[in-house]
Amino acid sequence: MRPIGAILLAASLCCGGCTSVVQYSNELVEPRHGRTWFTRLPATIGGTTGFAVGLPVDVVALPVAWVWYTMQPRETRDALSVFLFPSFVFWRLGLLLGAPFDAVEWAAWRAWQPEAPITQEDRERIERAWDAMEYTEYPVTPIHPPPTDVDGGQ
Repeated sequence: MRPIGAILLAASLCCGGCTSVVQYSNELVEPRHGRTWFTRLPATIGGTTGFAVGLPVDVVALPVAWVWYTMQPRETRDALSVFLFPSFVFWRLGLLLGAPFDAVEWAAWRAWQPEAPITQEDRERIERAWDAMEYTEYPVTPIHPPPTDVDGGQ
């Protein structure tokens, strides 16, 4: 195995899932997360290029994607997520082009800035978002009221 292949294999085994990678790549291109154009521009260029590179892969993978698409239940099928999956992967990988720029920006600028205080409007927006979630995961386990037994005792 070539060294680059071994490095990529080791890096992929270290990742527990792709959710954190997708969230981080979103943060690289959204201005509300505090990134400047120094980070957002390379990430945006990389993402656009990655999506464009993924389009021919979508065409090559069309037979396999069609089989996968027809195997899905009719109610839950999503043509875009099946047929454009390679482009999505290349898009996210391209967004990671901004990661080295993000590290430089963090070391030179963001790490030295004081944290912005949360406003009452932000607090209310966050609470409304938590309340609107269908399956809420709170960061703590509620202990009051105490759980009761099946027979009604405590």
